[in-house]
Amino acid sequence: MRMSHYSRVIALAHGFSEERAEALFNAAPMHDIGKIGIADSIMLKPGKLTDEEFAVMKTHPEIGAEILGESDSDLISLAKTVSLTHHEKWDGSGYPLSLSGEDIPLEGRIVAVADVFDALSSERPYKKAFPREKCFEILQEGRGKHFDPTILDAFFACSEKIVETQLQLMDDATT
Repeated sequence: MRMSHYSRVIALAHGFSEERAEALFNAAPMHDIGKIGIADSIMLKPGKLTDEEFAVMKTHPEIGAEILGESDSDLISLAKTVSLTHHEKWDGSGYPLSLSGEDIPLEGRIVAVADVFDALSSERPYKKAFPREKCFEILQEGRGKHFDPTILDAFFACSEKIVETQLQLMDDATT
């Protein structure tokens, strides 16, 4: 849920209306729904994935899009878009569609930044959390390669709110 909050904050900083940002907030939690189709032996592996395991992991956006399917619901349609495009990269080196630049839906570009920040700044079975400044450095290193520069500008313009949200939700999780 943290990354959903980050997505909304970034979207608002990027100029989304409250309504559009709220729609993204509600769709973003489904970004990794396709991971239910990935074996626990891969999902919970404490170390680095093999090339074969990573190839399987890279199928989760398409699995998610398939799970969400075709829908008349604007929310489900947006969730499908986010699921399918949150691992695309600005330079075209992402997956599963190898989209680049503005061919990547804006919501997918926003969730990409929110998701990577959350992954970097949170402990995972395979890694410890990075210090916040290191997270910011890694995001900046991805400018124009992994990430849309305008989305990073929005992220850094609202970074105080991002950190406030992070701390608030961490506190909620520990109380």
